[in-house]
Amino acid sequence: MRKRMLAAAALTLAAALAACDGAGGATGPGNAPLTAAQAASLNRALLATGAGYASGSVPAGARGARSMNAVGSGAFSFTFNTTQPCAPAGNVAVAGTVGGSVDAVARTGTVQANLGVTHQGCTVKTDDGATFTLNGDPRVDVVLSAASSAGGLTAFQLTQKGAFTWNRGDGNSGRCTLDVTASLVAGTQNVKLSGTFCGFPVDGTVTGLGS
Repeated sequence: MRKRMLAAAALTLAAALAACDGAGGATGPGNAPLTAAQAASLNRALLATGAGYASGSVPAGARGARSMNAVGSGAFSFTFNTTQPCAPAGNVAVAGTVGGSVDAVARTGTVQANLGVTHQGCTVKTDDGATFTLNGDPRVDVVLSAASSAGGLTAFQLTQKGAFTWNRGDGNSGRCTLDVTASLVAGTQNVKLSGTFCGFPVDGTVTGLGS
């Protein structure tokens, strides 16, 4: 049950990249703005990082407690402050908490996460082959609250807010802000995406996440 809910969180985050569209983009000293495709690739990279932790993966060095009985019910909570490598170079620092509960008999679950994600010289390759180096400015904050039942998601809200700098290595660099929200549409298993990423609007719906 928790896996269904957590998979929904990851899918929602990944799907947000497809919702980046429109005019605009963050410019740098070289006055070469990010293209929509590059912004989407960067969105994917940042949101994938947030999804990995907000959906319940526990990094090395996590401290906390888990109480589970023989049928897999109980509460879990983890606090961590760790640094993980980026591929092909750099690091990302992640600090915060992930917690919740599972009732295997009732087939219900809850998850709450509050994380700060800071890129530290983290290199990302975009779909057009360009390489970007990202640094937190100061960081990206990820907050998740979700609940599920046997029928699917009963509550879901995820936000990512913050800023980072980018350097394309060709004399162009800049700063991006993001403010993306994913919320369950009442009475459905659909999640509405809204906000902005690097000056591009995010507006779309991801369907059937809790099914």
